[in-house]
Amino acid sequence: MQGMGRLAGFLQKLLLHLMSGGESLYFPDGNASIPRLLVKKLIPAVTPGEANFNNISTSHFDYNMLDRPDHSVRLRLNSTVVGIRQNQNDRIEVDYVKKGKALRVAGKHSVLACYNNMIPHLCPELPASQKDGLRYGEKTPFVWVNVLLENGSAFSELGVNTIDCPKDPFVVVTTSPLTSTGGYEPPKKPSDPMVVFMMGVPSIKSTGKETARELFKAGRHVVYSTSFETYEQQIRDQLQSLLGPHGFNHEIDIKAITVNRWPHGYAYEYFALDDPEWEEGKAPHEIGRAQFRRISIANSDSEAYAYVNAAIDSAWRAVEEQTS
Repeated sequence: MQGMGRLAGFLQKLLLHLMSGGESLYFPDGNASIPRLLVKKLIPAVTPGEANFNNISTSHFDYNMLDRPDHSVRLRLNSTVVGIRQNQNDRIEVDYVKKGKALRVAGKHSVLACYNNMIPHLCPELPASQKDGLRYGEKTPFVWVNVLLENGSAFSELGVNTIDCPKDPFVVVTTSPLTSTGGYEPPKKPSDPMVVFMMGVPSIKSTGKETARELFKAGRHVVYSTSFETYEQQIRDQLQSLLGPHGFNHEIDIKAITVNRWPHGYAYEYFALDDPEWEEGKAPHEIGRAQFRRISIANSDSEAYAYVNAAIDSAWRAVEEQTS
C-alpha cells in the first residue's frame, strides 16, 4: 500500500480513529486554542474579558502585552533559540536570535520543549548516551489538506463521511470534525459550504526490508521535495474522480485549499516488529529526557506518544523536576 507498506495502513487507521468522534474535542483553530488558554491564564492582560472553551478561538490577543517588564510572566515570540548551557555560577544561559540579532537571557531553570533531534545541537554538553536517545525517534511524515467547497451537495450524494483511498495520493478523504465553539457552526444542509479533510502519506519505493524509522526518514524527503503545485493538482484530480459523477466540478466548486506539510509530524511511537522491548527506564525516549543539571526536557517526543496529553504530561514532569 502506497510505498509505505504496513505503515500506511497504520497511519490510515490513526486518522480514522481521530475522525471517529467519541470523546475528542475540536477547536476551529486546532490545538492552537490550548496554548491560547494557557497564555490567558498566565498573562490575563493579553485579552479583555473572560476567555474560555467557547470563545477562545475568536478572542483578540494583544501581542504587545506578552513581553512586558512589569509582568511576572513574559513570553517572547519570534526568538529562535540556538544554544543553552549552565555556566559556572549555576545559571542557565539561553542564546537566541531575534530580528537578526544574537541575544542571551539567563535564569535559574530551563525547560526545553522542542523537537528531540534538535536538542543535541542546542545543548552539546549532554552525555553521548543521552544524545543517542534523543536522536533515536523519527517523526512521522504527513500531509494534511483542507478543501473549502462551495457546497456539500456532491459529497452528500456519496452517503458516507469517510472514504478510504489506499492507492491515491491522499489515503483518506473525510468531512471535517463538527465544532460549534466560538460562534462557528457546522453545515446544516448539503447546500451549505463545507470543508473536506484529506490525509496524504508520502509514497516511496520500498523493498519491504526497511524499518519504520527508515521509511519515515525517506518519506520526510518526499514531503520536502513535493511542490505545492503538485499537491494542488493531486487534490483536484482525486476529488474530481470521487465527486465528479455527482455533479462536482473542481474548477468552480473548490473555493480554497490549504496544504499543511508535516515532514516532522507526530512523535515516533515504537513498533514491535522493528524496536526492542527495553526495560523500564532504558528506552531511548526515557534516556533522552533525563534532567541535565538545571535543564529539563518536555515534549511529546519525550513520551514516545504523539498527542497533546503526552505533551501536557511531559510538561508536568519537567516542572516537577525543576521545583523538587
